[in-house]
Amino acid sequence: MGSAMGQEIELKLSIRPDSVEVFKAHPLLDSVSGQSHYLENQYFDTPDQQLTAAGAALRLRRDEGRCVQTLKTRGSNIGGLHQRDEWEFERPDGRIDLSELPASALPDGLTVDRLQPLFGTHFNRHRWLLDYQGASIEVVLDEGRILTQDTEQPISEVELELKTGQLSALLDLSLQLTERVPMVPSDMSKAERGYRLLDGNASVEVPLPAIVAQQSMESAFCALMGYELERLQRQWEVFWMSQQWRHMQAMLVTLGNLQTELEWFADILPDAHLEKVSAWVLWLDETIRPLVSWWPACFALSQEARSEPENIAVSLQQAKAIRALDGIEALAHNPRFGNTLMSLTRWLHLRAWRHDQTDDHRRASDEAVSDGLDRSLSSAWQAFKPDQFAGSTSHALSQFPAVHRLLMLCQYFNTLYGAELNHYREELQALEDNLSKLSAMDVVSRLREWLDELPLEQQASVYSWTRSQTVLLRDIKQLAGRLFESRDTALEV
Repeated sequence: MGSAMGQEIELKLSIRPDSVEVFKAHPLLDSVSGQSHYLENQYFDTPDQQLTAAGAALRLRRDEGRCVQTLKTRGSNIGGLHQRDEWEFERPDGRIDLSELPASALPDGLTVDRLQPLFGTHFNRHRWLLDYQGASIEVVLDEGRILTQDTEQPISEVELELKTGQLSALLDLSLQLTERVPMVPSDMSKAERGYRLLDGNASVEVPLPAIVAQQSMESAFCALMGYELERLQRQWEVFWMSQQWRHMQAMLVTLGNLQTELEWFADILPDAHLEKVSAWVLWLDETIRPLVSWWPACFALSQEARSEPENIAVSLQQAKAIRALDGIEALAHNPRFGNTLMSLTRWLHLRAWRHDQTDDHRRASDEAVSDGLDRSLSSAWQAFKPDQFAGSTSHALSQFPAVHRLLMLCQYFNTLYGAELNHYREELQALEDNLSKLSAMDVVSRLREWLDELPLEQQASVYSWTRSQTVLLRDIKQLAGRLFESRDTALEV
């Protein structure tokens, strides 16, 4: 039959279809002869999707007369870099066979008779084999479709697979390619995209890493940065799948989380690295923020923005939404966007800061996370100013960052502090939700041009909603007061 088991190390990048010719013309590829062929894959699972629930994907691939069965496991996946186990077998009869797969790679009780085809991927693959920095790297460009019984979605992606050599070569190559070609690191395999298309799933699902008390500060930093980077890239990709503005808004929250993590773990990072990475995160934030600043009062980023307006008020909303859509489209075509994300991925995977660490940095890196984060927790509570909530809307909203940072600590490190922080987590989540509503009301109440163009009935409804700021401020004040009363206990945790 012929079989093989190995570890696949590849980097996936999404590419806009209108950037494909620019990619093919890149000097690194233009000087190497490539090959092209057509591939058809059929993905199999049980009706209740046992395989994908276990983080595995099973397919049959038909490629120029050959039929190959492949099983891939979840493995690790940070910033678009996939490292996972895979098993491949020739299947001349075109049928699935589980007999030669290790039981540990399959869900308990899975039998071949329960498997059925769920979706397929049909695409043209263009392949180049590069020698780069002493490494052998396969570069592939896939263009085609994901097909379910009822719908389909385009495939346009680049994969760089490390055949031999160092991981640094793979990451450096991706950085060089993204300097001139608009491509974004992607954490979604074709299999996951197929399942999402099948189930209509447009959520961002990334498991939170479990941080334990004796884990080193550096290990916790890498896990949490990797978590937020994966969320950032998925939010971008899911936006394009769903056209829902909330995923763009969520990117700003994630970028804020990355900046906060850099502050929490600053003791392990040399100044030059801290400044460089902070500058990347800041550029992303300042580029995205203006595009979604209109969201509380205007249409969601959807096709509705392009439809014929019913009245002047709708036209005003659509004009803002179209400007945002055009801005996001321009961002997708800006190579700096993907290159900045790729720079963050490379920096994290190679742990580039280690080369410039002093003895103090190394001691801070090796410190147990429970000791290092006690200082962050204490500092976060000190930044929380409950008296601000008794003032105006602007005073209450000034505490938004402090509330979010406390909530981040409770979410990230609940396994360290357990029940002591669970109570605060619920209270802080309620406080943050109310502050989000207050922020939306505040923005809407200041959009006079938009409000004045609304029909009188809609104006009355909006004004009624924004006037409830007083009640909301009262609720926020009460929540903040309860948190303040228990803050001394939290500082003793």
